[in-house]
Amino acid sequence: MTLHSKSLYNLTQVRTHVENVRLTDRISSRKAALGTLYLTATHVIFVENVLETRKETWVLHSQISSIEKQATTATGCPLLIRCKNFQIIQFIIPQERDCHDVYISLIRLARPAIPSNSLVPALRECRTSGGE
Repeated sequence: MTLHSKSLYNLTQVRTHVENVRLTDRISSRKAALGTLYLTATHVIFVENVLETRKETWVLHSQISSIEKQATTATGCPLLIRCKNFQIIQFIIPQERDCHDVYISLIRLARPAIPSNSLVPALRECRTSGGE
């Protein structure tokens, strides 16, 4: 469960997946779905454990507006994701440490590192000299 890979954006450790995560639907009274949460360089992917359907929920990192780690409860640690298209997704992650790792990873992935200011003078110099 503690698998890590390098982030394409800032070369820090990023958790790639967490098992036994519940996806709750805040709009309907549908029962929470149990599955695995995957983090890639571009998406958050939730795959349900039910073999017959294997429903997947994909969220592009650039569509994430805010990420909120809520207070831990007896059932786990809720992670609320608000998207720019007004979609709201809540994951309940069993372990608080796993939730914190996912939270930090999503913060980093949803907001890629801004290029260093040290590159700006070099770009300006390149433009004024005609790119030579």
